[in-house]
Amino acid sequence: MSINGVCLTAAGRPNRNRFSVEIVPETFEQTTLGRLRHGEKVNLERSLKWGERIGGHFVLGHVDGVGQIVQRRVHGKSIALQIDAPWSVLQHLVPKGSIAIDGVSFTLQKLSGRRFTVAVVPHTARNTTLGEKKQRELVNLEADVIAKHLARLIDPPRSYAAELT
Repeated sequence: MSINGVCLTAAGRPNRNRFSVEIVPETFEQTTLGRLRHGEKVNLERSLKWGERIGGHFVLGHVDGVGQIVQRRVHGKSIALQIDAPWSVLQHLVPKGSIAIDGVSFTLQKLSGRRFTVAVVPHTARNTTLGEKKQRELVNLEADVIAKHLARLIDPPRSYAAELT
C-alpha cells in the first residue's frame, strides 16, 4: 500500500475500512509520514498486480527525498506547483521527465536550479491531496526509477566501484 508515495506493507486489516502498517524509524525520518497530524488526508494507492495494464510513469514508493512547495499558482482550474528539491532528487530530473509527488506521477513542466514546476490538472486536484497543498508544505518526492538506474550504471559511486574490483 502506498501512503503519500511511501511504499508500506499492510500488516493487518481489522475491518473492511481499515488497515494497519508497521513503520521503521528511517521511514519517519526520510519522509513526511512522521509529520502527519491525526485526521489529515493522505493519498492511498494499492500496489499494481502482475499482469495489470500500466497507465503512466513507473512509481515504486521509494522516496528519494522531501521537497517543499515554494509557490502555488492557480491557472483557471489547474494549479502550478513549484517545488524546492534536494540534490538526491534533482540529479535524476530532466525537462519533460517524470516525478512522483506524494505518490502522484507528474511530467516536469520546468526545471531550474533547485526547483521544478508541475501542473496539477483539475481531476488530480480533486482526487488527491495535491489540490489542497499550500506554500511551505512538505511533500515526498520520487525521481524516475529508470533515470536512477541509468545514473548508477554510468557513474557508480566511487566506494562501491572500488569494492567490485
